[in-house]
Amino acid sequence: MLSPQSLSEADRRLVASWAADCAERVLPLFEAEAPDDDRPRDAIARARAYASGELDTAGEIRRRFVANRASQVVSSPAAKAAAWSAGQAAGVAHMGAHALGAAAYAAKAAELHQAGAGTAEIAWQLEHLSDPARTALRLLPALGTDPSGPLGSGLLASGVLGDNIRAIQNGLRRRPRRPDVTTLELVGGPEPVRVELHDADPEWPERYREHRQRILDALETSTVAIEHIGSTSVPGLAAKPIVDIVVAVEDITAEEDYLDPLLAAGYVLRVREPRHRMVRTPERDVHVHLYEQGAPEIDEYLLLRDHLRSDADDRALYERTKRELLGRSWDDMNDYADAKTEVILAIKARARAALRR
Repeated sequence: MLSPQSLSEADRRLVASWAADCAERVLPLFEAEAPDDDRPRDAIARARAYASGELDTAGEIRRRFVANRASQVVSSPAAKAAAWSAGQAAGVAHMGAHALGAAAYAAKAAELHQAGAGTAEIAWQLEHLSDPARTALRLLPALGTDPSGPLGSGLLASGVLGDNIRAIQNGLRRRPRRPDVTTLELVGGPEPVRVELHDADPEWPERYREHRQRILDALETSTVAIEHIGSTSVPGLAAKPIVDIVVAVEDITAEEDYLDPLLAAGYVLRVREPRHRMVRTPERDVHVHLYEQGAPEIDEYLLLRDHLRSDADDRALYERTKRELLGRSWDDMNDYADAKTEVILAIKARARAALRR
């Protein structure tokens, strides 16, 4: 019976090639001492054959132990760890979690051979993961959270191996960064402004809380930073009946981590531009702005919100400005937003001055 932490057959084949790559990188450490012992290399070759679909799982766990026993013929700890890495690679066919074992032993072998090389080895391993393999490995439970199988409380969970696996699993959440988009994509094209200001509505904060939970559920996390921004976040301020929300994500280029789940949750993409994405409800009554953690735009939103909440004069000025602008005809909502810029900059300058006092 497969362990609860086992990957599917397709996913195991997916990560087997990566496990073999990790093991083969350090195999010369073993072969330098035992050039005539081909057991670890055979285990790696069979892991590759399994990855390509040429072999099924039968006998691969035996190959794993054969490779592990090869460690007894060498004397250096680095060479022994290299043999174990090959053995773990062969074990991927039995259980996908062994891919992390192969990588952890490879990093250990590198570190034993040369101080500091283990960290570099893990960086190489993460850099050479395909996106599908990374997705598959992220299905495995965090080390030590499931008592069954190799990622439970056994050998791999302790000492250097455990540290290596934790580093790899942490790194799986931070796939190599891609270049961001360089142009503005306005999905659906320009949209004329057809909304009017509404008096402050006590339902707006409730709608924010509803969508905050919807976003958390979609992203399957409780730790992402989410804030209610814009005029509907300021009590007593008239506003367009559109609730604006800002979400801070780890990597704006990793759309598979946040955009795909939000679209699956029913939001619709409206804006994709450098450093920023925006999705909204089909009814267009909730806008969700996505920026990277630490983006200055988030601080600017919060600066304006908090100042308008506390300063009645600037709150009244902002409302008058919006009423005057919405009395005009606009070809696109973004043009209307740009027209408010001068007043907003003046209000934020006063907000910063107030903070310095």
